[in-house]
Formats: sequence, structure tokens, C-alpha cells
Amino acid sequence: MNNGPIGTPLLKQLTPYHPIEPSHQKYVSVARFHGTQKLNLMRPTRLPANSRRYTHGDPVHLIDWRAYARNEQLVIREQNDEASCKVLLFIDISESMNWPGHDEQEAKSVCSKQELAWRMTLNLAYQFFRWGDQVKVFAVKDNKAHAVRMRSQVDAAIVYEKLSLKSFQTDAADFMQSRPLSNFREESGDLVYWISDGFQGVPDWLNPRSLVCWLQVLSSLELDTKWLDPDSCYFDTRKADQEFMGSVLLQNDNLHQAIHDWLHRITEEWLKKFTHHLVFTDMTPLHQYIFALEQPWLRGIRGRV
Repeated sequence: MNNGPIGTPLLKQLTPYHPIEPSHQKYVSVARFHGTQKLNLMRPTRLPANSRRYTHGDPVHLIDWRAYARNEQLVIREQNDEASCKVLLFIDISESMNWPGHDEQEAKSVCSKQELAWRMTLNLAYQFFRWGDQVKVFAVKDNKAHAVRMRSQVDAAIVYEKLSLKSFQTDAADFMQSRPLSNFREESGDLVYWISDGFQGVPDWLNPRSLVCWLQVLSSLELDTKWLDPDSCYFDTRKADQEFMGSVLLQNDNLHQAIHDWLHRITEEWLKKFTHHLVFTDMTPLHQYIFALEQPWLRGIRGRV
């Protein structure tokens, strides 16, 4: 198992059991990163989870009069209850997700986008189950969503072990039933993840009324083109099979710039409909993955409360 340049575990090594713990300790009214909706219930308790100053309109009987006697300030003490959340995880299993191939994986010490996407999906499912949330996982291919049998942390771990033995390739035995993607246009979840490389474009079947985050999974070989052989060539089918020599592309950095231009365009297209977009590769450090997952959700919720 290879680590990063300073020994940091990489995202290609992620397993369901890697814990995700919030770095923030401050109370927020809703923390969707957990998938759990924290309810702000004003309830007297001897062990309060939170306290704040009294504001006009608060129930008088919830004032902590002992605190008022000590500091002459009106204080409301609150206790935070939690309610389970409906989490939908959609993973793209189209053909483009199978790159890099086996030879490239061994030569460059990378994993396929398919493997990385499954590792992220099962890690999230495992954590949400641990927090008591309702989780449904769907594998998306050919305009259909194939449901994965998963109802608990144990199921997430079992699916991971089975897929790891098959190089994270799936077949019909891995799924329960299939549903047309059009069925999900009106189905909402409290928290929805779309895990894909984005080569199929922005989905038009996700419900924009849900809180949706696109975890874009790309190979490190796609973002860094220095590994290309200058003597090789390839075809760009969008330009009538016009041939480009790899050496010319590397010299002018055209390919690298084209990839980043495409990434910028598709991100803008996504953000016109949804709110959150994060990019990860097999070389992303685990701590960066955890931190990135946490921060956007909290910022987005605070803006919507």
C-alpha cells in the first residue's frame, strides 16, 4: 500500500471503515454533513447541549433563573435532539468509469475511477448507517438505477469485500431491482450524492429541490498529462477524426488546458441547478477528502436556514 509523498494515506486506499469525524465543535442548527438533522428543541435540562441569550419572543418559562441570579443576564438553555435523515447515493458505473485499464493501473500505480467511486460510496454509506440514517445506494447505467442491497454497516462492509475480490466490477447479481432514472425527478432525499466522472454530462433526473452534491471522481492521469508518451498519437472524434500528435500536444499544453476548460464548463453547468461540487482523484489525501466533505455542507446550510 503506497502512501503520499509525506506518508499521508490516499483516497485510493479508502475503505468503509475509515472514520469521518467533524472537525467543528460549534453548534449549528442543521449539520447535514452527518446526514442527521439536528433539531433545535428548547427544552429545560440539567445537562444542556447549548445555551444562548434570551431574545424577544422566547418562552419565559425556559429562562434559566439561576444563571440570571449569578450574572443578571437572561439565558435560555437548550437540548439538541436528532432525527434520522434520508440519504441517497448514486454511483455512475458507465464505461468511462473503467479507465484507467489494468495495464495503466499497474504501470502508474493508480486505480480505476470505478474502484475509487465505489470506495467513496461505500465509505459514505457505512458512516451514514453508523449515524443512524436511512441510506439507499443505486448504481446508474443505461438510463436505469440499479438498487444495491444494503441496510446496515455490515451490509456496506460485505459489499466492499465482494467488490474488492472482483476488482470493483459489477454484474446483475450485485443488484436487487432496477428503476428508470426518470422516476427520480420527483423523488427527494434530505441529502443526495452523485458520484461520477461527469463524462455523461449533468444529470437531468436529479431532483433540484434536494440538497445535492456532485463528488466528481477523476483519475490523477486525467488531470496531469505529463505521463503521456510524446511519440504516441490519438484521435479527437469531435473534430472528424483529426489526428493530433502527442508531442505537439505536450509542447503546447493543449490537452492539459482542454481538460481544465472542460472541467470549468461542466462545473458551471452543474452549479446552475445544484449547490455543491467537489473534485477528487486517486491521489487526493484522505484528510483532504474528509475536510472537503464537511465544509461545503455547513456553509450551504447556514446560507439556507
